[in-house]
Amino acid sequence: MSIFKKPRKVVAMLLVLVLSISFALAGCSSKSSTKTSDGKTKFEMWTFVQQHADYWKDAAETWNKNHPKEKIDLKINVLPFDQMFQKLQVALNSGSGAPDIADIEIGQFANFTKNKTVPFEDLTKNVEPYLSDLVKSRVDNYTYNNKIYGLDYHVGTTVVYYNMDIMKQAGIDPAKIKTWADYVNAGKTVKEKTGKYMTSVETNASFVFNALVSQQHSDVLKDGKANLADEKNVNALKLLQDMIYKDGIAKKAEGGSQDNEEYFSAFNKGNYASVVMPAWYMSRMVTYMKNLSGKIQIEPLPIFNEGDDRSAGLGGTATVVTKQAHDKELAKKFVVESKASKEGAIKQWTILGFDPIRSDVWTSDEMKAKNKYTDYFGVDIFQKLADLKDEIGTLSFTNKDYPFVSDQLLTNAIPKIMNKQADVTSTLEAADAAADKKINK
Repeated sequence: MSIFKKPRKVVAMLLVLVLSISFALAGCSSKSSTKTSDGKTKFEMWTFVQQHADYWKDAAETWNKNHPKEKIDLKINVLPFDQMFQKLQVALNSGSGAPDIADIEIGQFANFTKNKTVPFEDLTKNVEPYLSDLVKSRVDNYTYNNKIYGLDYHVGTTVVYYNMDIMKQAGIDPAKIKTWADYVNAGKTVKEKTGKYMTSVETNASFVFNALVSQQHSDVLKDGKANLADEKNVNALKLLQDMIYKDGIAKKAEGGSQDNEEYFSAFNKGNYASVVMPAWYMSRMVTYMKNLSGKIQIEPLPIFNEGDDRSAGLGGTATVVTKQAHDKELAKKFVVESKASKEGAIKQWTILGFDPIRSDVWTSDEMKAKNKYTDYFGVDIFQKLADLKDEIGTLSFTNKDYPFVSDQLLTNAIPKIMNKQADVTSTLEAADAAADKKINK
């Protein structure tokens, strides 16, 4: 009778079993030959972003040019996000079938550190020669028990993107907006003089909330417990709620977040005077908001109080070497050099449009060279980011308990607060209590 009472559970168990067997068989065949006929070492990589695959194709070519005696043959598989991480978990748990190299999205990393043994290779010794040039917070995101397991593609320096057609019409210089109070007041002027909203507020995403929390040196976890109802975090979410319902300078983002094509279309049409997002959003603008080329001015985040950071590092995907890699040392050398070297860092900009984790290249001549991003934003874009490099904080994104807190924030707290005008403090307190029940299991 139990099989009929719990069919989903049984199907899930059978799926895991089938995947485990298939990966075990795949592992036997794919790793049977580790060299090509011309002596290159074979590596397989999994990622979930085609642009990342383009980056690694170039990285393999660059490696082979620079290391003619250690050439590699890199096979890159681009898989759908959910499918990739499900397959990766199964392969790593079964001990067979995992790729040599993989991309791990920042919110997924905690799922791989729950057990005593992390299924990725320790990159610490390989990264150490580059550490002084890397943005510390981005390295810390993938550091567990004092060991570095991956390197990110970007810093995710969060800034405000201003539509200067609207700001000029309203007679406002964005460079003079220093505090969130200034921002709200400017938004009221924008609304009065142009009829446009100053910004948007997410209802099913937390990019902006996370930035406001981080810049105040707060966090969503503290001392092993959920910390959403911290006073600073409450102030952050209350600011966003008030922008909609009290100040009238914002509306709810199309599609619930600022990172989807419905929203891109709205911003491209000039529906908003500004948007708060990380530096990687530049690639979204270049691709989806062509009407605004040459019209966007980037400025630091306004602050709540003196001493707050004017930015935060959001989003991220690190590249790791799995424990199943057949030539671990070569794989580690390849991954770290491709991500942390000056040459690799510059290509994180020229190929991907990202702000590299190696901040010393931000002011180099190569970053000012003409490309589609400088055409859109101007040649001084990285000087603005470089001015913020010591003010880029982060949150406990890779903490093993972060998924519990994030789930409560995104499925309960933010939707209720932004859609139903729920009380911010009591809603976040309830979210903390629900998350703590999962944390303490």
